[in-house]
Amino acid sequence: MKKRPFFSAYFVTTLAVILLSGIPSESRAFLDGLIGQGKKDEVLSGDELSRQDSTAGALLAKAKQQLAAGRQRQARDTFRSIVKNYPRSEAAAEAQFQFARIRESEEPKKAFDEYQKLIHNYRNSPHFNQAIERQFTIAESLRESDKKGFLGFGAPVQPSKLIEMYTLISDSAPYSEYAPRALLSAGLIHKKASQSQEAIAKLQTVVDQYPDTQAAADAQFEIYELRGIKAERSNSPNQDRAQVEAGMDFVNQNPEDARAVQIRNDMDRIEERAVEKLFNTGKFYEDKGKPQSARVYYREVVKHPDSPFYAEAQSRLAAIDRGPVASSDRDGGGFLGISPLRKEEQPALRTTPDEVLPLPAESPE
Repeated sequence: MKKRPFFSAYFVTTLAVILLSGIPSESRAFLDGLIGQGKKDEVLSGDELSRQDSTAGALLAKAKQQLAAGRQRQARDTFRSIVKNYPRSEAAAEAQFQFARIRESEEPKKAFDEYQKLIHNYRNSPHFNQAIERQFTIAESLRESDKKGFLGFGAPVQPSKLIEMYTLISDSAPYSEYAPRALLSAGLIHKKASQSQEAIAKLQTVVDQYPDTQAAADAQFEIYELRGIKAERSNSPNQDRAQVEAGMDFVNQNPEDARAVQIRNDMDRIEERAVEKLFNTGKFYEDKGKPQSARVYYREVVKHPDSPFYAEAQSRLAAIDRGPVASSDRDGGGFLGISPLRKEEQPALRTTPDEVLPLPAESPE
């Protein structure tokens, strides 16, 4: 004869319920999870499921009455008990949503997790889209909050956690209107943290995956501005070119947007900045006694007759033509016409991967 286990599942569950009232809330939450998971996974007969539906339905009506009477705490606990004890019932999804709504009025960060339980466990709930919307609203309020944490330090939620929340929204409902907006907000968090590479990557995802949306237009403009910040800090004209390309992408995709006018007006300023970098690089090589290397950059400058550096670049070219050729420049051209220098003669140059021209590290950025 097969022996019965010493502790039945019913005995363990009943014992846990009896002990709950005497344990700290953290432990109680842990045990609640174990009990609820067991109830959700167990196989129920049709009669048992019908009985649970009836009981859970009665409790749901009771919770709504409590809520209407202003007894929010009692209603919250009743909603929670439905989800915990009758997770397979028809009332469970509604109870989970109502429980999350009450938690939102008490502690928004915790409510975000409760909405996620509904999204994960009850995807067919009529409240699914509303739960996504509430999650987005909670995340936005946390991102825009000026409140500080304990003793004035820290924020209501860490930036990395906020990015996780936005990513969860986009992953849970990738075809909803909130997916591109969530990814856009995640990119803005990276931007605020001066994480330009991460920000551009996240924003580019919005542009690529959700074209023709307002979020995509906003993301493309943010990319343009981030490219501008990088260009301002770099000696490389390539960074200016990258900003121009990002700006033209925005203009071509959003010609009627008011920001397109701003970008068109910025083009002359960006070109002037790039030409100034070329002139400064030429001046650097000339000062180092490398006139033929300087000539390469001055020639690029004089291709822009409207530049304020045009006249001086022409003058410097004329002076180089009149002067003696430096010994290190006599042997012909190297990369872009610049003759190769012995290692001990080479100036300190930038070596970042995006550089095409050899640019001096000590030149002002």
